Amino acid sequence: MLIKNAEIFAKLLLILFAFNQANVLDESKMLEILNKIYYQPYPEFSEKALYFRYPDFDNWKRPEGPIKIAIQIGHMIDKEPPLELQKVSKTGGVFGAIKEVEINKLIGFEIEKILKSKGYLVEILPAIIPQDYYADAFVSIHANSTDSDVSGFMISTPYKDYSGKANKLREAIIEEYLKFSGLEYIDKVTVNMTHYYAFNWSRYKRAIHPRTPAVIIEMGNIRNQKDLITLIIGYQKIAQGIASGIERFIKENY
Repeated sequence: MLIKNAEIFAKLLLILFAFNQANVLDESKMLEILNKIYYQPYPEFSEKALYFRYPDFDNWKRPEGPIKIAIQIGHMIDKEPPLELQKVSKTGGVFGAIKEVEINKLIGFEIEKILKSKGYLVEILPAIIPQDYYADAFVSIHANSTDSDVSGFMISTPYKDYSGKANKLREAIIEEYLKFSGLEYIDKVTVNMTHYYAFNWSRYKRAIHPRTPAVIIEMGNIRNQKDLITLIIGYQKIAQGIASGIERFIKENY
């Protein structure tokens, strides 16, 4: 639950404190409620929002350990979404009996297989990701379900990239995806992509750390016959294009 108004936030805290003093809520229950509340008074992706949530942002250091790649499989739900994400982590596109999430899984696990075979540490993530999650490359995979005449793929970085590397990840994937997929690049993005909830640490608790280079890719349109055949029959080429783009990015930036 996002709260932007300081007065409402203060009143809510007073109510919780009063309940706690009256022994209506024990401490663990009060902490559980507070954990569901996200107070952020500043505009999304703004510097004020950044330093409000991460006061020590300038001194942040990458966690020790090997390079880690995260593949988020769009709309794959492994547990009940928290309150803040119940509206945004919905089922995904459906075309007849074909569900977008199943295509995302098919390709996502193939990407993992390819990258692991080359020695990379890969983590598959569901729709709901951990709070302040960090990876050296975060790629959220989806399939579009727009008008059947639309064919091709789209890819977007967060609205504001505080990693300094997201656009390099985007460009590497575009070039490699074009080589392998056979699909055309659609040079446009939507607000739903630039403000994608897993990017949006300024609005949601369960989002990537802003230092994470991240992109979201709409791999093709499941309502377009050519794209659908490519996504299902040619899923290995689709996965290879994304995996090759990620690997290229890692080699050129780490």
